[in-house]
Amino acid sequence: MKTQLYIALLALSAAASCYAAEATVTVESVKLTESPVIEWKGKNNETIDAKIIGGPLSIRLEHCSGIVISCCDLGSISLSGCKDITIRNCWIHDSVRVGVAIGGSSKVHIEGCRMENVSSGVYALDSQSIQVVGNFVRNVQGPMPRGQLSQFDKVSGPDNVVRDNYAINERGKSRPEDMINVYQSTGTEKSPILVENNYLMGDPVNGSEGKSGSGTGIMLGDGGGEHILCRKNVIISPGQVGIGVAGGRFIRVESNIVYGKQSNVSNVGLFVWNCSKKPSDHVKVVGNRVNWVNKKGANNSSWDAHNVEAVEWTDNQIPDTTLPATLPAPPSKAPSPPKLWTSVNASGTTVARVPWGNK
Repeated sequence: MKTQLYIALLALSAAASCYAAEATVTVESVKLTESPVIEWKGKNNETIDAKIIGGPLSIRLEHCSGIVISCCDLGSISLSGCKDITIRNCWIHDSVRVGVAIGGSSKVHIEGCRMENVSSGVYALDSQSIQVVGNFVRNVQGPMPRGQLSQFDKVSGPDNVVRDNYAINERGKSRPEDMINVYQSTGTEKSPILVENNYLMGDPVNGSEGKSGSGTGIMLGDGGGEHILCRKNVIISPGQVGIGVAGGRFIRVESNIVYGKQSNVSNVGLFVWNCSKKPSDHVKVVGNRVNWVNKKGANNSSWDAHNVEAVEWTDNQIPDTTLPATLPAPPSKAPSPPKLWTSVNASGTTVARVPWGNK
């Protein structure tokens, strides 16, 4: 099955006038081959492509490098001590495990995947250069401390990114905690941990009703951490809080849209509050639009505990009562990931291969 998707590309002429051009991406559903569970140790420069692997754990890699996992139907993936791993256009679903669990690894890129009914989408521990880009994640199951689209736990160094993802948690079908959590993780001054352009929402109708009383859309500086940039995200009724800065240093929250309607757990839209026992300073909250109604029906769009040093709140629209009528549309039509990985075939056609067909 092939479906034509037309993507408008904007370009500027030398005279600074603009015009729209069209490029075509062909989304191709591929035939999958059944495979037993794959467990590799010390393998290098291999590809796993177009496989369907049942069971809660489908692929386990230990001390491997240069592995590409592409266009597979899986329960979950486990990486330990790995380097240079690419996971793209995979369907990871219906497992009690984390969709992609990463431990002690570096240079892991997860792009254009569809993840549903797993404990969490991506969990990365003690790792570096982790990139979670353009994935669709629906109905994470937890339980706490899992329940995220993505969690960085003691992730460090440059080139750590959570960007362009789309997540939904439906009422009665999910048990989310924080949709994106950055825990005791540290970027660098020149390359902060980047949480950018994600679209995060609770139930499309019921919002955060019935969700965790401690869950948020994005939690930054959880347990400390440094050099984190959170910008241009859209957050719609994900849990009790929209964005939280719970500690840490050198954190910037910029140009986000945060909206929360009243529910039985809704609390505050955006807060700065050092909940850790570590020093917390240099937090900037700039150019955000926030409108949040708490469970009592009162507008509670922001809160500053005044226990973080050198906090700046600048050019924010809080509360922004225009938000209910001006929320941006989702970046893709669920369950299609926003940023499928594409390649150009021999005939010059740009193709995105996917394993889920019309399911």
